[in-house]
Amino acid sequence: MAKAVTKSEAMTGIGLSQQNMSESWIERIEFTIAVLIQLSIFIIAISALINRQWLTAFSGAVVFLLSFAPTIIQRQVRVRLPVEITLFICVFLYASFALGEIRDFYERLWWWDLVLHSLSALVIGLIGFLGIYVFYMTYRIRIAPIYVAGITFGTAITVGTLWEIFEFLIDLSFDLNMQRSGLMDTMTDLIVNAAGAFTAAAVGYYYVRHGDELMGRRLIRTLVERSRNRRRSTMTKTNEASKMSPGAH
Repeated sequence: MAKAVTKSEAMTGIGLSQQNMSESWIERIEFTIAVLIQLSIFIIAISALINRQWLTAFSGAVVFLLSFAPTIIQRQVRVRLPVEITLFICVFLYASFALGEIRDFYERLWWWDLVLHSLSALVIGLIGFLGIYVFYMTYRIRIAPIYVAGITFGTAITVGTLWEIFEFLIDLSFDLNMQRSGLMDTMTDLIVNAAGAFTAAAVGYYYVRHGDELMGRRLIRTLVERSRNRRRSTMTKTNEASKMSPGAH
C-alpha cells in the first residue's frame, strides 16, 4: 500500500518549493547585476581605446577578462560555482578599476586600498575553502579541518603576494605609481592580506569542524549539491557509453 502523505510533510514540500523559487529569483538578480558590471567595464575599455588611452584600455581589457574567471574555473574543474562568487568578483574588479583607478578613489579615500585588499584576501580565501570543501563533502578527499584551513590561508596569501608582484612590475614597466608609497604600501597590503586570509581560514576551520552555523547555508548547499549532481551525470554518461561500446556484453 502506498504511504499516505501527512499534512506536515506536504507543508514541508510546499515550503521547500517556495524556498527554491525564491533562491532562483535571487540568483537571476545577482547574475543580471554581474552582467551589467561586466558590460560597464567593457564600455570603459572601449571608450579608452577610442580616446587612445592605451594603458587604461589594456587594463580594462585585462579586468574584463578576469571577470570571467569563475566561468573558466567551472569548465576546467567541472564544478558549478554559486553566482554569488561571480557577482563579488565583478564588484571587486569594478571597485578596483572603475572606481579606484578611473574615478581616482585611491587618492580621494585613503582607506579604499586597504578595504579592497582586506575583502579580496577574505573572499579569495573563502573561494579556496569552497573548492576544498566541495571535494571534502563529495568524499573525493578526506583531510583534517586544520589542513583545510591551511590550504585556505595559503591560497589567499599566494594570490595577494602575486598581486603585489604585479603592481611592482607594472610600476617598473610603465612608470606608474600603483604601489603608492613603495615599501610601506606593499608591507601594509601584505599585512592586510594576511589578516583577511587568516579570517577566511578560521571561518573554513570552524565550518568543517562545527557545521554550517557560521556561513551562508544556501551558498554551501548549492555548491555541494551541484557538484554532486554533475559528478552523478558524468558517471551515468560514462556507464552508458561503456554499455554501448562494441566490447560490452
